[in-house]
Amino acid sequence: MDDVEEKVAALKDYDESVRVSAALSLGNIGDERAVGPLIDALKDDKNDVRQQAALALGKIGDEMGIEPLIHVMKQDDALFVRFNAAAALGKIGDERAVEPLIDSLKNDRANVRYCAAEALGKIGDERAVEPLIDALEDEEMLVCSMAAWALGCIGDERAIEPLVASFKEDDPNMISHYKALQKLGHSNIGD
Repeated sequence: MDDVEEKVAALKDYDESVRVSAALSLGNIGDERAVGPLIDALKDDKNDVRQQAALALGKIGDEMGIEPLIHVMKQDDALFVRFNAAAALGKIGDERAVEPLIDSLKNDRANVRYCAAEALGKIGDERAVEPLIDALEDEEMLVCSMAAWALGCIGDERAIEPLVASFKEDDPNMISHYKALQKLGHSNIGD
């Protein structure tokens, strides 16, 4: 039995900490043989196991994990599981995650909205531009900043005017807006 097989077997251990450790290790190993068992671990009754399984799937980056991660991001009751699923989808970078991530920009939890914006920036699909522009008005400053960063990554000129309009020179949290505008070729805010 090699290391991957040992860790996969440990995903079924009765001890939660062993299952968490196994999922973490499998993500670090990055072997695609672990994808199926990690998908199964997304159904574990313990939040920490599901959270580590989502992170591990993101590290491995196999497309087989996309639909289960989307399901977890939409349905799981645990906050950390949901936002780690969103982060994993961003790491995988598949366009099938774009619409569910856009929906997550409306989640009632700021952490989920933040990770959804980050994932959309990493994927870089232009369908996310308008929803990310809307997220510039989020009540949570970190979500606004991540939306600005994501808009800079996507590089669509539709974001220039809303970024300029939402920029506040005296606010130190606006660095992401400024950097996004630089990426879009509009570094002179006064224009």
